[in-house]
Amino acid sequence: MQWEKSFIHVPQYEYASTNQYGGRYKRIGVKKISVARLLCPMDNSERVEDMRTLILLSDQLDVPIRFDFDTEPQVAYIEVVGKEAL
Repeated sequence: MQWEKSFIHVPQYEYASTNQYGGRYKRIGVKKISVARLLCPMDNSERVEDMRTLILLSDQLDVPIRFDFDTEPQVAYIEVVGKEAL
Protein backbone atom coordinates (compact mmCIF):
# COMPACT_ATOMS: atom_id res chain seq x y z
CA MET A 1 0.00 0.00 0.00
CA GLN A 2 1.22 3.48 -0.82
CA TRP A 3 0.17 6.89 0.43
CA GLU A 4 0.42 10.43 -0.81
CA LYS A 5 -0.10 13.62 1.15
CA SER A 6 -1.27 16.90 -0.29
CA PHE A 7 -2.87 20.11 0.90
CA ILE A 8 -5.91 22.08 -0.17
CA HIS A 9 -6.34 25.77 0.56
CA VAL A 10 -9.87 26.74 1.56
CA PRO A 11 -10.59 30.49 1.70
CA GLN A 12 -12.62 31.91 4.59
CA TYR A 13 -15.00 34.80 3.98
CA GLU A 14 -16.77 37.27 6.25
CA TYR A 15 -19.93 39.22 5.50
CA ALA A 16 -18.98 42.83 4.78
CA SER A 17 -22.02 44.77 3.53
CA THR A 18 -24.87 44.84 1.03
CA ASN A 19 -25.26 46.78 -2.22
CA GLN A 20 -27.89 46.71 -4.98
CA TYR A 21 -26.46 43.44 -6.33
CA GLY A 22 -26.61 41.55 -3.03
CA GLY A 23 -24.29 40.71 -0.18
CA ARG A 24 -20.59 41.45 -0.26
CA TYR A 25 -17.97 39.35 1.44
CA LYS A 26 -14.31 39.90 2.12
CA ARG A 27 -11.66 37.25 2.47
CA ILE A 28 -10.35 37.01 6.01
CA GLY A 29 -7.96 34.11 5.64
CA VAL A 30 -7.13 30.78 4.06
CA LYS A 31 -7.21 27.42 5.83
CA LYS A 32 -4.62 24.83 4.88
CA ILE A 33 -6.18 21.36 5.14
CA SER A 34 -4.25 18.11 4.84
CA VAL A 35 -5.48 15.39 2.47
CA ALA A 36 -4.09 11.85 2.60
CA ARG A 37 -4.60 9.43 -0.27
CA LEU A 38 -4.07 5.75 0.53
CA LEU A 39 -3.79 3.67 -2.61
CA CYS A 40 -3.32 0.06 -3.50
CA PRO A 41 -2.16 -0.96 -7.00
CA MET A 42 -4.07 -3.93 -8.41
CA ASP A 43 -1.21 -5.33 -10.48
CA ASN A 44 -0.77 -8.81 -8.99
CA SER A 45 -2.23 -11.24 -6.49
CA GLU A 46 0.39 -10.39 -3.84
CA ARG A 47 -1.55 -7.19 -3.11
CA VAL A 48 -4.54 -9.06 -1.66
CA GLU A 49 -3.52 -8.25 1.92
CA ASP A 50 -3.12 -4.55 1.05
CA MET A 51 -6.53 -4.52 -0.62
CA ARG A 52 -8.05 -6.19 2.43
CA THR A 53 -6.53 -3.50 4.66
CA LEU A 54 -7.85 -0.76 2.37
CA ILE A 55 -11.36 -2.25 2.50
CA LEU A 56 -11.26 -2.45 6.31
CA LEU A 57 -10.05 1.17 6.57
CA SER A 58 -12.78 2.26 4.18
CA ASP A 59 -15.41 0.55 6.29
CA GLN A 60 -14.12 1.92 9.61
CA LEU A 61 -13.77 5.49 8.32
CA ASP A 62 -17.02 5.31 6.33
CA VAL A 63 -15.44 6.56 3.10
CA PRO A 64 -15.92 5.08 -0.38
CA ILE A 65 -13.21 3.17 -2.20
CA ARG A 66 -12.53 4.72 -5.60
CA PHE A 67 -10.97 2.96 -8.55
CA ASP A 68 -8.77 4.50 -11.24
CA PHE A 69 -8.86 2.26 -14.31
CA ASP A 70 -7.05 4.75 -16.57
CA THR A 71 -3.63 4.28 -14.97
CA GLU A 72 -1.28 1.37 -15.42
CA PRO A 73 -1.37 -0.51 -13.05
CA GLN A 74 -4.95 0.16 -12.03
CA VAL A 75 -5.34 1.42 -8.47
CA ALA A 76 -7.95 1.46 -5.72
CA TYR A 77 -7.76 4.36 -3.28
CA ILE A 78 -9.44 6.27 -0.48
CA GLU A 79 -8.98 9.92 0.41
CA VAL A 80 -9.05 11.14 3.99
CA VAL A 81 -9.32 14.85 4.78
CA GLY A 82 -8.19 16.40 8.06
CA LYS A 83 -10.91 17.84 10.28
CA GLU A 84 -8.86 20.77 11.56
CA ALA A 85 -6.77 23.22 9.57
CA LEU A 86 -3.01 23.17 9.99
